Amino acid sequence: MYIKKYRASSLKEATQIMKEELGSEALILGTRVVADEKDRSLKLYEITAGYDKFEITAETKEKVVKQNLTKDISFSDEIKKMTENIYQQNKNQKQKISEVYGVSSKTDIETAKPKAAPVAEDKMKEIIKNLTEKEVQKSVVLSIIEQLKKYKNFLSKDNLENYVQTCLSSLILTKTLDLNIKKQNKVIALVGPTGVGKTTTIAKLALIAKIIHKLDVGLISIDTYRLGAIDQLKSFADVSHTDFLVAYEPKEMPALLKKFSKKDIVFIDTVGRNHKNEAQLKSNLEFLNSVKVDETFLVLSATSSTRNLTEIAKKFNIFNYSSFIITKIDEAVVHGNIINLSAKTAKPIAFLTNGQIIPDDLISADKDYIANLIYTGQLRS
Repeated sequence: MYIKKYRASSLKEATQIMKEELGSEALILGTRVVADEKDRSLKLYEITAGYDKFEITAETKEKVVKQNLTKDISFSDEIKKMTENIYQQNKNQKQKISEVYGVSSKTDIETAKPKAAPVAEDKMKEIIKNLTEKEVQKSVVLSIIEQLKKYKNFLSKDNLENYVQTCLSSLILTKTLDLNIKKQNKVIALVGPTGVGKTTTIAKLALIAKIIHKLDVGLISIDTYRLGAIDQLKSFADVSHTDFLVAYEPKEMPALLKKFSKKDIVFIDTVGRNHKNEAQLKSNLEFLNSVKVDETFLVLSATSSTRNLTEIAKKFNIFNYSSFIITKIDEAVVHGNIINLSAKTAKPIAFLTNGQIIPDDLISADKDYIANLIYTGQLRS
C-alpha cells in the first residue's frame, strides 16, 4: 500500500485533487488542518490517502514512485528527526551546564563549584507551581525536589529548568516493542476502556510493522459489539493488503491463530470495556486466554484524570498487560497524569499517539520527550 498526502484551501478541494489522481478507490486515512509552509498564518486542509494502485505513464512511472516512497511514507523519517531533536536538546543542556560550571564531565560537575548564584527561593516556588499546574502529583514533585537538593550547590536560575526536566525524565518508565521476530510469530493484544482509540492505534502499529519493518501482518478483531468496529478495521485491512479475521466466540480463537501461524506478527483488537463491569472484562479475558498472547498493551487516553487512569489500570490488571499506550496527547490540556500513572503502577509507557493519521501520529515512548511534554506542553521539542 502507498500513502500520499494532499493539501488545499478547503477539504472539498483536497478530496477532489485526491480523487482526480488516485480515483474513487483511494481510502482517506486521516485529515487535519496545517499551516502553510510559506505563510504560517494561512491554514490548509491536509488529507492522508492510502491506495494500492497508481496509474501513470511508463516514462514517468519510475520517477513518480520514487518520489512517493520518499515523500509520503514519512513515518521513519519523522521518528528519526524527532529522535535527533531530542538528543540535540540533551546535548545543548549538557553544553549549557558545562558553560555554567566550567566543566565537561559528570565527575567534574559533581565536584565543581558553580559560577552562577544559588537559585532564589521564589524561582523554586515557580518551578513547583508549574509542576502542580501540569497536574504532576505531590509525591512526584517531592521526589524531584529531593533530587534537586543533591545538586543545590550547582543550581542557578539559568539551568534549573534543565535539571527539573532531567529529574522528570529519570522518574518515567518506558519500553519498546521488540519487532525482531525470531522463528515463530508474535501475538500482540490491545485492551482498554471504550473510546480511547484502540482500533486506530492497532492500525498504526500494523502499518508500521508492515511498511517499516517489512513484516507479514495478520489482524484479528473480537470487537463484534461496537457498531462499525469490524468495518473500520476491515477497510484498513483491505487497502493495506493485510489479512483480517473476526472471532465471534472464544472457542474460535485457536483456529484463527492457526490460520495465521506463518505470519510474523498478529494484532488482536479487543472490545472496549467499562472497567467497572467485571463481567465485561472477563468476557474479553476469555477470548485472550484461549490462545497464547505474547504481549498485551493497555490503551488509555491522556485526557483522563490521574485518578481515572490509575483506577482503570488497576481493574485491567487481570489481563497482565506489560505497558501502556497513551493516546490523544494532542487533545490533553496537561500531561502530568502520564508520569503519575507510571509512578503509581510501576509500569512503563510504550507508545504515545498525537492524532488520527495512520501511521504518522504514533510516537515511540522516550523519557526525555515525555518530560519535555509534561513540563512545556509542547508536542514536539
